[in-house]
Parts: sequence; C-alpha cells; structure tokens
Amino acid sequence: MELIPHDELKSANNFNFAPMIDFLFLMLALFAVLAVSRSALLDTEVSLVELKPESNATSIRAQSERQPIHISVLPTGSYKWLTEFQEYPMESAQAVKQELARQYQLGALPQDKNQTEILLHIDREAPWEPIAQLIFSIREVGFNVRPVYETAER
Repeated sequence: MELIPHDELKSANNFNFAPMIDFLFLMLALFAVLAVSRSALLDTEVSLVELKPESNATSIRAQSERQPIHISVLPTGSYKWLTEFQEYPMESAQAVKQELARQYQLGALPQDKNQTEILLHIDREAPWEPIAQLIFSIREVGFNVRPVYETAER
C-alpha cells in the first residue's frame, strides 16, 4: 500500500489555456482602442491652421483675400469675439450664430461664405462641449470653421 496514489504522481497531460485567452483578449482590446482612436483623430472634418508671425500677416492676407473672424473659447467655456481693437464677450454659441447671421445680412461679410474664414482660438483647458456647440452653430449658418493653434516654441 502506497501513501500517495500512483495516478496523482503522474504529470498532467493537459494544457492550461487561461493565460493565452487572457492575452488574446488584451490584444483584441488594444486593437479596438487603436481603431477607435484612429477614426476619431483622422476621420474628422476639422483642419488646423497654424498662426504665422505678425511680419507675414499682410502677405498671407493679400494672397488669400479672405476676411478672418477670430473667436476665442475660454477655459470657462465662454466665448469672445476678437477684433483688432476690442474683445466682445458672447453669452452662448447661439449668440455667436446670431451675430454672424446679422453681419452677413448687413453686408459686413462677403456674399460668398467661403471667403469668410472663422478662426477659433481654443484655450488648452477649455471644455469640449462648448467648442462642439460653437462649431455646429457656425456651420448651421453656412460658414467654415478652423481651429487655430500656436506652437509652444515662443
């Protein structure tokens, strides 16, 4: 009589698939995140415009003959209409939309809406919801919107 049965001393002839299944699940999750990130980053209709130094501003304006409108999105989620001399606070994205429509009706903006260039100066800490509301409001009026970024090399 043996203390340990002979069957329990034999090594098991089966393979543990649990670590391989865990690895495959992690790989699947990784590729799903990459696919969603790629579509979110590359498949958007937002194109960025880089600000050039002030010395080149006149040559750029002469080449494109576009009328720029500068709108700033602050970290609080509020908006400012920026002109050369003054900043006008705007209450909401709807107010910006109404002001654009009013200036277009008055003739202050070109009749061809493609000649009006609306540049969004977005603060790095601004929440995304007011930015999205502003972009959709401006597109409802028929204008194109371009976010502007400044390089951190200053």
